Amino acid sequence: MKKIVYLLTAVMLGMNACFAYEMTNQELLKDISMQHVIDSIAYDMLNVAQIKNRMIFTYDKDAKKKLLKCNDSLTKRQVLIYGDNVAKVADKNELAALIAREIVKADASYWGNFKGYIGATQIRCAPKKYELYFDRAAVDLMVKAGYNPVGMITFLHKVYPQKRTDIISTTNLTSKRVMYVYEYIYKNYPEFLVNNEYKDNMYYQNFLLTSTENRAKFYEKIKNKSDEKIKYE
Repeated sequence: MKKIVYLLTAVMLGMNACFAYEMTNQELLKDISMQHVIDSIAYDMLNVAQIKNRMIFTYDKDAKKKLLKCNDSLTKRQVLIYGDNVAKVADKNELAALIAREIVKADASYWGNFKGYIGATQIRCAPKKYELYFDRAAVDLMVKAGYNPVGMITFLHKVYPQKRTDIISTTNLTSKRVMYVYEYIYKNYPEFLVNNEYKDNMYYQNFLLTSTENRAKFYEKIKNKSDEKIKYE
């Protein structure tokens, strides 16, 4: 009888111990899960694309501070993924779009002489030009890593606000950026638009709605087989 009591006691203690471990593990995973997901996508992209320049990724739960300071991705090669951007991500493709864009920007910090100082300086001097380059390079990286590049369209459309003009701005109008990405995918990865898994996505539908005039310009260019660069609005 005593043996049965001891056995039952041992089993109950073991169950309690396992339950306590599971609860602790769940709490731990709650804190590290987003960082783990970001690292998994980011390092997979680095390996698939054979990017040899070293960089790290840090998830910051807080919103991005609007301060005049150097971007760490151009100096420390530390990619900061901010919580306010992650909060707008709806699927793995959009998260991959966010990460891919930061990877190509950090990779560019290695350009040129003086351990990348020249490359970082060039980017700071012409941010509007390089912004479009990073968008396209990130699309290429997404496709290499097996993600749907249309996620870049929905991500940019949701995250970046629309200014009145970009004439005296260091950045492009979001409507222009999204159209250049759409144009790039249309020309280089048309299969993702032909078999578009985002066709019923409400964010993609809103992009189609708000880009009606810009897309009409693009389709006219395709129809006329023109090489002229379109001035999107």
